[in-house]
Amino acid sequence: MATLASFAESTAFGVLNNFLSEFNSNDGYALPSRYDVVITSPGEGDARKVSLNCESIELPGRAVTKDTNISQYGIQSEQVKGMSFAGAVAMSFYASSDLEERVFFEKWQEEMWDVGRWEVGYYNDYIKEIDIYVLDQQDTRRFGIRLFEAYPEAIGPSTFDAGPAGDIVKIPITMNYRYWQTLDVKDQPPNLLEKVFDTVITGAERSINANIPRVLSRLG
Repeated sequence: MATLASFAESTAFGVLNNFLSEFNSNDGYALPSRYDVVITSPGEGDARKVSLNCESIELPGRAVTKDTNISQYGIQSEQVKGMSFAGAVAMSFYASSDLEERVFFEKWQEEMWDVGRWEVGYYNDYIKEIDIYVLDQQDTRRFGIRLFEAYPEAIGPSTFDAGPAGDIVKIPITMNYRYWQTLDVKDQPPNLLEKVFDTVITGAERSINANIPRVLSRLG
């Protein structure tokens, strides 16, 4: 019995060590706080700053659509007839004091609908691409998705109250898109040094931004 207990104990520690080793390696587990968002600006506004202030985002899903084969005799099978995309992702952004991030999406929506003339804009004029990347602990892009023909469907309400001084106002956005594709993150551009530098700087800036709420809450 003692031998069995010792064996089980050593096995458990071995599994734990393997887990910790895998967790701390670049090929370890995906962490929800390790991501990068790249928004292409439709017009005015600092798209890079808005992208860095993305506090949360959903990775979109997809599913096959099916149809029953009524021509079959007996038990009929369901066969794939196409692909269905979710159609929208939820995003949230930290708000600057002048609500620059909200203004960015308001101006984007004005490309879709001219309030002054009550006219709809041209579809190709307001659709853009949005890239979502999963990063490892060294801020290297390991997985990516590109949303095609994206536009901000809805700007959600932001709450103001007499809460703690460390709280930051957030701007919820519902981003519509037509479809998405997985990106080949290993396909580097010709200027590899510039790409690496941009990735490291972006990762560092996002890391600093992510820690701002915790710092403010301590100060508050």
